[in-house]
Amino acid sequence: MNRATRWAGTSLCCAHAAAMAATAAEVLLEPTPSWWSWARTASWALTGALLIAWALLRAAQKRRLRGLARSEDDDDFGDEFPEEPTRYDQAA
Repeated sequence: MNRATRWAGTSLCCAHAAAMAATAAEVLLEPTPSWWSWARTASWALTGALLIAWALLRAAQKRRLRGLARSEDDDDFGDEFPEEPTRYDQAA
């Protein structure tokens, strides 16, 4: 899951950069090819799809990590607070 989340995040950044560059090129250069508007629209659609995929993967990753942390905390809870104070708790 970590690899998929990283891949989706990296792809999202690249697709967003490409979409922004395509939009800037359209505004500044006014390209005339007929496929240009389709490519610009497709790059923004890809950015949106990758954003949704990354958000879902990241939410699942966080849920999994919280579950693992919670189970580790439950196992160690009894050893963390001893009944009798230790030597370092007493004043000198």
